[in-house]
Amino acid sequence: MTRTVLITGAAGGMGLEALRILARRDVNVVCVDLDRSGVAQAIEDVGFHEGRAVAVGADVSDDNAVRAYVALAVEMFGALHGVFNIAGIEGDVVPITEASVENFDRVMGVNARSVFLNMKYATPHLVAAGGGSVVSTGSYLATRGYPLCASYGASKHAVVGITKSFALEVAKQNVRANVVAPGATDTRMMRATFEAFPGGAAAAEAGLIAAIPQHRMANPAEIATTGIWLLLDAPSHITGQVLRIDGGLSAA
Repeated sequence: MTRTVLITGAAGGMGLEALRILARRDVNVVCVDLDRSGVAQAIEDVGFHEGRAVAVGADVSDDNAVRAYVALAVEMFGALHGVFNIAGIEGDVVPITEASVENFDRVMGVNARSVFLNMKYATPHLVAAGGGSVVSTGSYLATRGYPLCASYGASKHAVVGITKSFALEVAKQNVRANVVAPGATDTRMMRATFEAFPGGAAAAEAGLIAAIPQHRMANPAEIATTGIWLLLDAPSHITGQVLRIDGGLSAA
């Protein structure tokens, strides 16, 4: 059976790697990103078979936009079997007293509200398909704090909370929900965060890598591979879980 999945943040580092994996599989993909031209180019670059992938430009925090692209997925491919929530943005790297309220709201919208909206509108279709899976991207900061990162950390804690509650709600309907929680990953967003830390990017990166037992950042493909496994291949008994991918950082 050809399954249909929806991926947000599809034009970014992790999203692009997820598309590379899915292009080699018997899967239809609705690829959502604020940058429609970027995701259309990504679809072309990874070599999807004709008609197997569609690019959608949308703000994932917008209720009407999410409702529309979920409906489009079902209209185009007849069913929806999975959602991979990758879309995310960084927050202000400042003390909370200096943090922008506007940035907090935007970070919560893209990182957390989008997960809620995708679950809300996708669930009836996942159930109608006989079951499905939702994987959302958390963070090392989804389970602990970090100075100067209150907005981002709050959004990722919210992803875990939403996912755990959702997993319990839909377990009897054969729908699974899990979180991949990357540590430091070599993406544009991670590099931008390093640049914002006091003392400069080089010092921030060196300090973080020194704390990781494997002494390196993850690459985006490692996160995407794990997310696709949870989405399509993991045992059906795995739900409501947070899978950390952080080089051993959270083991201590």
